[in-house]
Amino acid sequence: MHKTYQHSSVSDSDNTLNSILDIIVEGVWDWDSNTNIVTRSPGWYRMLGYEVALLREDVFTWEKLIHPEDYPRVMHQFERYISGATDYYEIEYRCKKSDDSYLWIADRGTIVARNPDGSVARMIGAHHDIHQQIMAQTDLIERNKLLQDGNLSLEKSIAQKTYELAKQNQELEKKIIEVELVSNIDPLTQIANRKSFETELNKEIIRANRYLHPLTLAMFDLDNFKEVNDKYGHKVGDNILCNISQLVTKNIRNVDWFARWGGDEFVIIFPELSLKDAHVACEKLRVIISEYKTTNKKSVTCSFGVAQYQANDSVNDLFQRVDKRLYTSKELGRNQVYSTLNISKDISKNSSKDSLNY
Repeated sequence: MHKTYQHSSVSDSDNTLNSILDIIVEGVWDWDSNTNIVTRSPGWYRMLGYEVALLREDVFTWEKLIHPEDYPRVMHQFERYISGATDYYEIEYRCKKSDDSYLWIADRGTIVARNPDGSVARMIGAHHDIHQQIMAQTDLIERNKLLQDGNLSLEKSIAQKTYELAKQNQELEKKIIEVELVSNIDPLTQIANRKSFETELNKEIIRANRYLHPLTLAMFDLDNFKEVNDKYGHKVGDNILCNISQLVTKNIRNVDWFARWGGDEFVIIFPELSLKDAHVACEKLRVIISEYKTTNKKSVTCSFGVAQYQANDSVNDLFQRVDKRLYTSKELGRNQVYSTLNISKDISKNSSKDSLNY
């Protein structure tokens, strides 16, 4: 490798590097697999129209910006490279900008360090804006097609038809998104439903295997909820379910996935959380829920079961394990978290509902 700079100190080197990253147009990224941190240059944020350092510094940010139609192709290429199946990583795809439009980019990267077991330790790369180039190529292809067909004189008419069709497609896409959103939302609590939960859990298992991140699943239900319905009526019961859903939604991370499984049962997916950390998170939720008072000044408690994904687990394996732990939590007296870690009492003494940075 040619050495353009030779600095006398690390501080001088850092100053030069940061100055370069601040002025270059390309969006430079640096992924540390062992800490799960992705550092991105100011140019990366400016290219996509986001405020510098606004987004989370992890791979979830990147994956969520990839156009849904391009996502499978990008992940296939990425996995082939980090597994050693191919010698290079270079691909073109669309990334979502801050205004929800999409920008064509060229993404290139290289592995600069591996762990002793051969897995990726560090990878660096850059995103380059190729949108105008792609648009020009697309326009050229369309014009050539018109020339070949002898229809250049009809270009204006076709352009109008194309515009109208694109507008209709946009309206159709909006309707499809609305229908899909409704089909994935529980109508009572307005959180994700069982269908969307199962889809998301499959995605997170794939992601956990890809990045070798921990993944934990929690399931909880309301203790003696049938008695509440019988005594106060289903309207009061429905109101409690809605309020509990809001409490949990406000007190989990943006990357966590919260859904209603059915009845008074709920599930939470905790990406990148170990069993112990997820246990801590659930214990904090349990305390917050137990302090909630219904309209009848009645306390509500919940029992939790927590299990961590293990290599080669199927969705059914993981779900059966967490379901058994919820059952054990009930058998042990309810209003507690069971995950095979006997730390619930210590956590309940030290946890605070105002501090949820798990």
